[in-house]
Amino acid sequence: MRFGNFEILTWSDGLAELKQLADYVINTHFPQLGTPSPEVYACWFEEICRRTAVMVAEWMRVGFVHGVMNTDNMSILGLTIDYGPYGWLEGYDLGWTPNTTDAEGRRYCFGRQPEIAQWNLLRPGRRAVATDS
Repeated sequence: MRFGNFEILTWSDGLAELKQLADYVINTHFPQLGTPSPEVYACWFEEICRRTAVMVAEWMRVGFVHGVMNTDNMSILGLTIDYGPYGWLEGYDLGWTPNTTDAEGRRYCFGRQPEIAQWNLLRPGRRAVATDS
């Protein structure tokens, strides 16, 4: 289950489908949180944030660089997926990226992985909250 699965529904104004997907994912992958409700959605997002933070911290602990951390290449389950151009640091270099197409901007470089993970976490909810108001 990718961040992008949720993001696309927010940008296409599919809020009913977004709720349906969220409820399905909570019931299937996060049943310990309980029946979907506003409180459970908040706990669910907290758990997604926690899992993502742990995953990225583990990457960085061992010098792993994902290479393409867009919302379609990141799992809300805290799993590493879609490796694409991944790599491992040979020497400590915050700006290193294994992605040659990212070499100029270095958006997905080693040192920006926590920032990009946070950016991905905020994508689906921004539009849904703005549309809901």
